[in-house]
Amino acid sequence: MKKILISFVLVFIVLLFAGCGKKSVVGTWSTKLGSYNYTYTFNENGTGAYDIEGSKLEFTYTVDKDKITINYDGNTVPFETTFEINGNKLNMKDSLGNDTIYTRK
Repeated sequence: MKKILISFVLVFIVLLFAGCGKKSVVGTWSTKLGSYNYTYTFNENGTGAYDIEGSKLEFTYTVDKDKITINYDGNTVPFETTFEINGNKLNMKDSLGNDTIYTRK
């Protein structure tokens, strides 16, 4: 019984530390493309907003590993993309595989 309890505690500790390295999209990210500023805000509750020069689109989102699915209000087809976070940079790929790099604000 003692060995089972110790094994359980060790597995729990490993899982706890494995989750600590996970990077979150929660926060505000911005980029400038041409003369336009683009800003994503991802809230902890799965909602957010995409701001293009003051025009905001509200959305809900889900994250599964390196894939984010964004459902913009009023759209029937969700936007899906892969992403990667390195430090304060969020790299999102469009459907053609092009990178757009956002910086955490």
